[in-house]
Amino acid sequence: HQAQPSSMPMWLKIVAFVMPQVGVLLLFGPVIAVLGGFYAKYYGLSLTSIATVVLAAKFFDAITDPLIGYYSDRWRLKTGSRKPLILAGGLLLIPSAYLLFVPPSNVSALYFALWYMTFYFGLTLFMIPYMAWAHEFTETSKDKALVFSAMNIAGQTGSALFYVLPLLPFFITTDISPEVLKATAYVGTVLFLPGLYLAFKFVPDGAVHEAAAPEVQNPPSLVQQAWQTVQELINNRPFLLFVWMSIFFGLAAGLWAGLLFIFIDAYLNLGEKFAEMSLWGMVCGALAIPFWYRIVVRWGKRIPWLVGTAVLLMVFFATGFLDAGYSGDLSILMLYLTFTFCAASTAVVAGPILCDIIDYGCYQTGHERSGIYFAMQGLLIKIQLAIGGALGLAIIGWLGFDMNAVTHSATSVWGLKISISWLPVLLIIPAMVCIYRIPLSEHRMTIIRRRLAQRVERAQIAE
Repeated sequence: HQAQPSSMPMWLKIVAFVMPQVGVLLLFGPVIAVLGGFYAKYYGLSLTSIATVVLAAKFFDAITDPLIGYYSDRWRLKTGSRKPLILAGGLLLIPSAYLLFVPPSNVSALYFALWYMTFYFGLTLFMIPYMAWAHEFTETSKDKALVFSAMNIAGQTGSALFYVLPLLPFFITTDISPEVLKATAYVGTVLFLPGLYLAFKFVPDGAVHEAAAPEVQNPPSLVQQAWQTVQELINNRPFLLFVWMSIFFGLAAGLWAGLLFIFIDAYLNLGEKFAEMSLWGMVCGALAIPFWYRIVVRWGKRIPWLVGTAVLLMVFFATGFLDAGYSGDLSILMLYLTFTFCAASTAVVAGPILCDIIDYGCYQTGHERSGIYFAMQGLLIKIQLAIGGALGLAIIGWLGFDMNAVTHSATSVWGLKISISWLPVLLIIPAMVCIYRIPLSEHRMTIIRRRLAQRVERAQIAE
């Protein structure tokens, strides 16, 4: 039986809710950071094969993310809960992570593809209803800002743990070795399962703001239902602004972050500082989240988001003025710490803004589409970051930048600076315009949420 959650303070529910995030992000850390190089180094898979699998996984996500979002919403409307889907995703995530991190000695590209795709499917099946649940059990804008802030802190804790594991005295070296990945699978599981139990036990499902459709003789087909959902998304103007903002912002961040290691290592010749800088960046990003949360509670969401994004624009701009031989490690470190600090504004604000958009859409149409909205957000993030990084690599490759060159031509340096600085600056400006034009003020959302609550009360009285 679920404990009586109504008697618990909201902050305790949020603590229980975010507990699984630590384990999930610990398992996800090696997948995004080292897995490709790990399979190439220890198991002899070709980089071409690995790249093909990663690209195929992106296409797989493009299909599965909206489908899982759609069926998550239907399941929620039918049963009142997303927990069974979250549990299914979590239980699929654990064995797939172990088999991905601890492969047999004669591993093949097919083995890697199978478990890599299975891992991502389990992660998607877990994360989309989990993110929608975060929106549904919180009640106010302050609660929503708090839950997404806490989720980011828990996620950064899990990510940092992956980099701490190799430093423990149990391992012979500090390399990311097969033994480290095996330990990651075990520790991630040990952290995830109790966390999921606590979340299920103490966190309520939240109110359903959509009435179940009455049974009719000729119900609309799946295609008709999908088309209706697409039309609702298109007619939600704040969501379209959010999509365009995500596209511009994601491409800018993908270009800068995707080329940062190359810029530091091959151009500034400071590669030995990269790992230390990354760890300080994680600490700075985690410390920034409570700061931005307090600002959001005091000033609302749009102004802090605009301020944080404006500072990111200045970071992108300043990067273009760093030069090899003249810019020391302190310059790039300060820019990187500023980036992680101000990027935390997006981590704190984007989720609550999307919650506002979901409630606005529900108020407009009477249909609650939390799962599909968060599925689209997740898909946008994956695609933009991937495209941004790939675009940057394509530009510098086309203009002749060589990672192993002792000196670089003016043309290749120009291409690098265009990709990591000037192009992100041009992309971040329309992103800021979209943020400014999202018309959902705190006052307006208070009214909308009050009317949605009244709709639930009327439905309960009618029953």
